[in-house]
Amino acid sequence: MEAVIPYWQQPVLRVGGLALPAFGILVVAAVLVGRWIALRRARRFGIDPVEISSMCVWMITAGFIGAHLVKTILPDIPTFLAHPLPTVFVRGGIASMGGFGGGLLGGILFCRRRGLSNLETFRWLDIVAYAVPASFMFGRLGCALAHDHRGVATASWIAVRFPEGPRYDLGLIEFLFLIALAALFYQLGRKPRLPGFFFGMLGVVYGLFRVWLDTLHIQPLRFFGGALTCAVGLAGWAAMAWFARRQPPAPRQAGSRGPQPGPSTPAAQPHPSRRRRSAT
Repeated sequence: MEAVIPYWQQPVLRVGGLALPAFGILVVAAVLVGRWIALRRARRFGIDPVEISSMCVWMITAGFIGAHLVKTILPDIPTFLAHPLPTVFVRGGIASMGGFGGGLLGGILFCRRRGLSNLETFRWLDIVAYAVPASFMFGRLGCALAHDHRGVATASWIAVRFPEGPRYDLGLIEFLFLIALAALFYQLGRKPRLPGFFFGMLGVVYGLFRVWLDTLHIQPLRFFGGALTCAVGLAGWAAMAWFARRQPPAPRQAGSRGPQPGPSTPAAQPHPSRRRRSAT
């Protein structure tokens, strides 16, 4: 018998007559964790957490709308064109790449309504991007428990023994990847970074991972979502560099050749002989 991961039924929490599947509970947990991380980071950089919280509401709402539209429309565009309303409102499901696109659009619209500059919009989006891996990790754990992302058949050590035989569970693989990505973001986030650093890294690293993950999918290869996410991340890094070049240099005192005193750098004291000469 191959050494593979056992298959388990999705846990269900029963409260009275209400059945709450693990997937739904973990999606709620993902939203709450992502919001909590974004608010903490906003406070660290002096941004009003109430405004970031409102931005999160816009992005989450737009993200779920985008995720549903992509899931229901893209797989069968001719059916949508022939019967648009039944296609959108009768079919169910969500697609993560549509969630990313919808969330990004919602965040940009929110910042436009608040009258933020392009740089501030980028800074706020970067704060939310920092929270995405840890947040999305909970959602993918829900996918792993629901087994709703079957991969190709395999005898690999990370295969899950599905009823039809061992195969990759793509939700489980992505969950493990997001644990590592969230830990990497945490370590990198301990030092100040340019606005857009995490926005670009999220797009590039996650996009490349999704391109690879789609090679394990049972459906026809579809690299568009991952490639587009990677392109958005590269554009984010390009914008980061552009904004950094446009920032005015820190002011220096006349004749200064070294760094100016800051909060963690005590000001240099004049030599005693200089003080005596100045006193005379």
